[in-house]
Amino acid sequence: MLACLALALAQEPPHPGQVIAASSDCAACHVVPGVAAPSRAGSCDGCHRWVRDVSTDPAKRAKAMQVFPRWARYEKNVASYFDVPDLGASFARLDPDWIARYLADPHDLRPSMPETMVRLGLDGAEIGEIARWAATLSVVAPGTPAPRQANVPRGEQLFRERGCGGCHDFGAASVTGVLPAAPDLRWARERMSDDMIAAWILDPQAVSAAATMPALGLGDDDAIALRDYLVLADPGGTTARAAVATAATSAATPRWDDVESRVFGKICTHCHMDPAQNEGRRGPGNAGGFGWPATGLELQTYESVVQNGDRIVAAIERRYAEEARDHVKPGEVPAAVSRPELPGMPLGLPALPADDFALVKAWYAAGAPR
Repeated sequence: MLACLALALAQEPPHPGQVIAASSDCAACHVVPGVAAPSRAGSCDGCHRWVRDVSTDPAKRAKAMQVFPRWARYEKNVASYFDVPDLGASFARLDPDWIARYLADPHDLRPSMPETMVRLGLDGAEIGEIARWAATLSVVAPGTPAPRQANVPRGEQLFRERGCGGCHDFGAASVTGVLPAAPDLRWARERMSDDMIAAWILDPQAVSAAATMPALGLGDDDAIALRDYLVLADPGGTTARAAVATAATSAATPRWDDVESRVFGKICTHCHMDPAQNEGRRGPGNAGGFGWPATGLELQTYESVVQNGDRIVAAIERRYAEEARDHVKPGEVPAAVSRPELPGMPLGLPALPADDFALVKAWYAAGAPR
């Protein structure tokens, strides 16, 4: 996959942080400044968009049904990585120090989005280089007055009148946002400077041409008042609770077709491919990616899934330990968690539903019947 992430041609040598971002598969999900987009086969969002687009075209879908025996399964399972942020817009406005902290210990910024930022397998020095590169792409916002508590009531009124809550949540104070790509605004005060929040409210496209948020048509005073509401108001919220990996229970003995269709073939094979079935591709989980070394683990064949039961169950269990920070409900505050040395699986997605994990454990406990 890394060969697909070659840096775009430039007049000057690329920044070390740009090189690290390219080699860590950031472009597999995001548009990354100065980094060439990977092929469809090496792109998470690109492949998913292709499935969605083909599925809406009757002629293309009919052909896909002939070429891909499991096309109907693709349509059913592909539901993520459609709304990933453009890193050009992100780096233009976000505080580089916050970027470094976030990459080291990401948390759920968008409760309406099922996927979240993956924890990259990078050390502090590598993360620091990415943050320093982001700083070279940041925009300097015009100076503004310091936030004032007296502006908060007017800012709250504007938040509601201008429909901010139609896209965004604001902690527990507003949980009406329905646009998955729109972040919870409780984090604006941490992610951006006060000056940048005001500039972004006034004219997002002036900060970055890649911005998707529309300008609200506010004057300077109202933009400041709305900024002060986001910076000073208490968003409230309860701390998310840790998820629980339930004990294995099943009314009937599950078989390979059951666990393959509900778990391994639905989620795991996206990253842990069998090269014999994918023109030599192994996927980032098998071959290494997102800064993590190769596992050599393919989860597309019965034989490999059976032989690696202990590793698989342990990886799924690790994900539950991270859930209270990586995936939260609107109005919840991500919990501080003790990160396991290796990330839980599935990477970047919610932990398996308890019933599905119970099915997997019951299958192994029964001797993994074919």
